[in-house]
Amino acid sequence: MFFKTTFQKSNKMFLVFSMVIFVIAAAAVWATASFMDDASPTKASEAFLFDLEKIQKEVNVVKDLVYSDKEDSLLDIYYPAEGGENLPVILWIHGGGFVGGSKDSRQEYGMALAHAGYVVANIDYALAPEQLYPGPVVQANEALGYLQLHAEKYGGDMSRVFIGGDSAGAQISSQVAAVMSNEDLAQDMDIMPAVQPEQLKGALLFCGLFNMETVRATGFPNIDNFLSAYTGAKPFESFENIDQLSTVNHLTPAYPSVFITVGDADPLASQSVELAEALEASNVAVDSMFFIGTEKQLKHEFQYALDTIDGQETLARALDFLFANSN
Repeated sequence: MFFKTTFQKSNKMFLVFSMVIFVIAAAAVWATASFMDDASPTKASEAFLFDLEKIQKEVNVVKDLVYSDKEDSLLDIYYPAEGGENLPVILWIHGGGFVGGSKDSRQEYGMALAHAGYVVANIDYALAPEQLYPGPVVQANEALGYLQLHAEKYGGDMSRVFIGGDSAGAQISSQVAAVMSNEDLAQDMDIMPAVQPEQLKGALLFCGLFNMETVRATGFPNIDNFLSAYTGAKPFESFENIDQLSTVNHLTPAYPSVFITVGDADPLASQSVELAEALEASNVAVDSMFFIGTEKQLKHEFQYALDTIDGQETLARALDFLFANSN
């Protein structure tokens, strides 16, 4: 009798335990399904970070829209296939030392951002030395003007705009954000901002260069050639408007919140640290991811290696930043 009673109790406990596990699993499946059915911005912790095959099925891609009459003024738009309205808009600017690169190299990353509930515009711009400074800054502003007119067609809400980029694209992005939020710089550059400061909710800056007085000392390969090609001056420090490129000198409290990240083995790491310190001194909210002291040896543009843990964790932080500043 004792053994029978004990067995019955054990069997009941097992059934109860099994039911609890089933309920938890069902809830997890429901939560995942709910996320995939909702095109609104989502925290990274609630999203499946990077499954390229899934992303390609669930993100619409519109290629090669002409946003200006200037050379190489094409952009791609990525947005959730299930649709959605009033989604925040991200303008993405590729890197390449101002002399190379293309939007196509950033398509997968842009689609990953769109998959989390954003309308992403990924732009090309005319390259140096054929196109000199401030060409890309002007084109990025024109791209924002284009989005003011057309983003709604893809579900975009231009009252919530983000600007992002990597390397040279991060410098351009940071300067565009400065133009949008610093009237003196906009007047100095003779640019009429396409969006107002209150529309600009954040900047995502990956491994960029932000101080032209200290960037040479970083020893970044070919930095002199890149900036000389971009400014048309040798040395680049002799360019009459070189200070305009130093975002650290043009920050105001109206500058948008920033997510800034760089690898610990990137020669440009000190540039991101400089900008983060300048942002904090200007009372601008900044979320930094620098890996200082980790000895991970993360190199330039590690952020795009989404098959690595560090690349995925950085994407997660970027998505969390976007979510926090979209709501």
